[in-house]
Amino acid sequence: MNKEKMEKMQTFQETSNSKGITLVALVITIIIIIILAVVAISFAFGDNGLIKRAEDAGDYYANDTAYTEGSITNVESYINDILEGTGGNSGGGSTTEDGVPIPAGFYYVGGTKEEGVVISDNPADENKGTSHSVAENELEGNQFVWIPVEDDSLFERYDNYSEGELFEGIVDMCSEPYAGGYTNEEKEFNEMKASVLANNGFYVGRYEAGTTNPNRNEESGTEDKVLIQQGQYVYNYAGWNDSETNAMNGETGGAVELAKNFDTANGYKSVKSTLIYGVQWDAIMNFIDPKYATENCDASSFVVNSSGKGWYEQSSPTLTGSNGNYAVKNIYDLGGNVFEWTMEAIEIEDYTSRVYRGRWLQPFGFEVSSFFSLLLSL
Repeated sequence: MNKEKMEKMQTFQETSNSKGITLVALVITIIIIIILAVVAISFAFGDNGLIKRAEDAGDYYANDTAYTEGSITNVESYINDILEGTGGNSGGGSTTEDGVPIPAGFYYVGGTKEEGVVISDNPADENKGTSHSVAENELEGNQFVWIPVEDDSLFERYDNYSEGELFEGIVDMCSEPYAGGYTNEEKEFNEMKASVLANNGFYVGRYEAGTTNPNRNEESGTEDKVLIQQGQYVYNYAGWNDSETNAMNGETGGAVELAKNFDTANGYKSVKSTLIYGVQWDAIMNFIDPKYATENCDASSFVVNSSGKGWYEQSSPTLTGSNGNYAVKNIYDLGGNVFEWTMEAIEIEDYTSRVYRGRWLQPFGFEVSSFFSLLLSL
């Protein structure tokens, strides 16, 4: 082999070696690129990759923003409710219906401010409606009706009607609060009045006080549980207190104590229960017929003569809310021969007693029942 051929072969071998090295490097580079691509794709699109993290971050941001905005809205709403007198304990949070405050722990059943807003202490009754059929067959809780008092000057006691007759001058024979009453009577009256005027109204039992016991008599005490529901036996044979003479300064053992303990017995936190006051009874009459305050009601008015609209026989007492035709402004049991203890007191010569409304000055004694009212906490 001559020198020239040796040089050509050497050059070919060097070229082949160079090409071989380049091909190997290329293959290795491609493999590395593929590996990096797989890693990058996995890093970007995997279950915990960049794209997923970015999406999660976006969701977290959106949720946090919505939560923050919601929190701000809730705070603003709560502050507005307090400023408007419908927040906190004064009106049970931000809940209102037709401008009527719904206390915390109670639920809107139905009705309007004009026809009577009904609430219940049982959530199962919410939005069920106010028809007699619903009240009779579906409602389960204690129920109350809002009595609006939007003109403070009208929150007074008035001469009232009984069986078609106006008893003029009788309001002057009565007093409330009673000066000779129990220790805190005046204080409780002032608290009641302050609550009514501050909240522009109060709640009254939709029915008079009732019980599941059908056998109440002269020997019955006050141990039966009080229910403000349709279809209960009237809680009759209950004195104003436990004294046989219904002593004017006693506050235990009768209707007044039952009413005071009703809120605690039912676990109410946002309202205070009381035996209905005479001034509250008159507010109900004004709600039913605005002419009541002027003592100029039409003869056909419910407040003038409600005979036949709630007649209860003591020997066979009708159940509370027994007839839809007896209801007025969504309140039952106000009419007929119903006698209801109030916080009023009356003194006429030798006759002294707490006053019962519905019919005036009838000797009904312990057979008298009562209505309870709820005051929104201040």
